[in-house]
Amino acid sequence: MVHLEMSMKLFVPLLGFALLCTKPLQGEDYSAARYAAGSAISSGQYNQALKLLAPLLKAHPRDPSLWTLRGVALERMGQTNASLMSFDRALSIDRVFAPALEGASEASYQHNDPRATQYLQRLLTVAPANETANAMAAVLAYQSNDCTDAVNYFQRSGDEVYKNENALSEFADCLIKKEQLSQSIQVLDRGSQLHPNSVQLKYNLAIAQLRSHHPVEAIKILSPLAGEKDSRLLNLLASAYTRANRPDDAFRTLEDAILINPNEESNYMDLAILCLEHQQENRSVIAATAGISKIPKASSLFLIRGVAFAQLAAYDKAESDFAVAAQLDPNRPNSTIAMSLLYSDRNQLDKEKALLQKQLTLTPNDAVTNYLLADLLIRGGAKPGEEAFSEAKADLARSLAAQPDSAEAQILMGKLCQQENNLSEALDHTERALKVEPDNRSALNREFILLRKLNRNSEAAEVLDHLRAVLNNELEQEQIANQVRVNKKSPEN
Repeated sequence: MVHLEMSMKLFVPLLGFALLCTKPLQGEDYSAARYAAGSAISSGQYNQALKLLAPLLKAHPRDPSLWTLRGVALERMGQTNASLMSFDRALSIDRVFAPALEGASEASYQHNDPRATQYLQRLLTVAPANETANAMAAVLAYQSNDCTDAVNYFQRSGDEVYKNENALSEFADCLIKKEQLSQSIQVLDRGSQLHPNSVQLKYNLAIAQLRSHHPVEAIKILSPLAGEKDSRLLNLLASAYTRANRPDDAFRTLEDAILINPNEESNYMDLAILCLEHQQENRSVIAATAGISKIPKASSLFLIRGVAFAQLAAYDKAESDFAVAAQLDPNRPNSTIAMSLLYSDRNQLDKEKALLQKQLTLTPNDAVTNYLLADLLIRGGAKPGEEAFSEAKADLARSLAAQPDSAEAQILMGKLCQQENNLSEALDHTERALKVEPDNRSALNREFILLRKLNRNSEAAEVLDHLRAVLNNELEQEQIANQVRVNKKSPEN
């Protein structure tokens, strides 16, 4: 799975205290002294600035500009708490004094002080168009996992966000999470043009293109970067090749990624899966075995090798790998599920039941494991009123509590409710399944029967029309597929 690549970096400081340090007119002693303090700060003479400010503050303790200058000097000296106290003193005198709000916002943001969001909110109330403040607020919202606010702030930050590569990546990440894919591409494309040497932005742009189902565009972005010797980049390029139906290039690229970083588990996994998808089970075994030799405790590699062995009908080897994977990572039921399916295919129902029950002692609320056990009990002939039937229904209820959008589990629960003659509840579960998979034939069949039993004949007729449309569409697709196969045959001599 690909992720946007980013790391936090701070924006350039927003505070400009030029207005506090305006060159005085001739003869204005107070203004001259304040100007001298500001000039000392500008030249890095912070102790001198504090000395100049001390008598001014005694004479003018209600001047927010003096407390603000003191806060700036202290912040530049690394005394964050003291600087914020000075800014707060200025704001106690004038709560909307913009230079003090800017200073407090910058100091708290730069030093990760938890008060940063509060200061920025106050500043944006006074100066809502301040682009740097909006950019800072966006980053803080992103850190708080609030993409809605982050996007709004980034959009109001104007060109400021385009000055920082990591902020651009965060902006794009939130846009992708909110399914605003085209805008994420626009943001990253412009960012890549402004920062032409940034591999990070191009990498993230390729991710956005892949999420938008544009693998060819992703390949155009990534292939010139293949010489970067970046294993993750090559893995992403291989994913683009796969989606563009260029498996040979994907194979080669993943093998290159393994050579660059032989200890990266995902490269072996992706190569093994790619081999399985192209019916190259032996090659998948070789890839997984190579990964296991480097990463002997990688449960996922044992799991995928077990799948390859199962497809090769090497069931004993498959069972052995599934067992090792389950031992290495007992709290993840993937290996147990795979072994359960293997037992099911071999009609070893007792072994399958014992395996699933053991897994549920470790992960009692896992959706798939509960569903498989419920399905096993029903396939075993459990009937209403029997203990096994009640157990199956309880397992299925836990499965749906964990994953309510599982069409298969909803259909099975509907079947159990129908067997108990609870037709309304059965229909409810069937309709929930159809919300997830509107063209599911099994659910449509069951919905039609239930509506007829409930004497809701007009609705049943509509379902029947839908079912006919689904069947006609499947028939047309099958005819097209058959025609393609005919066209691929060599002409007879």
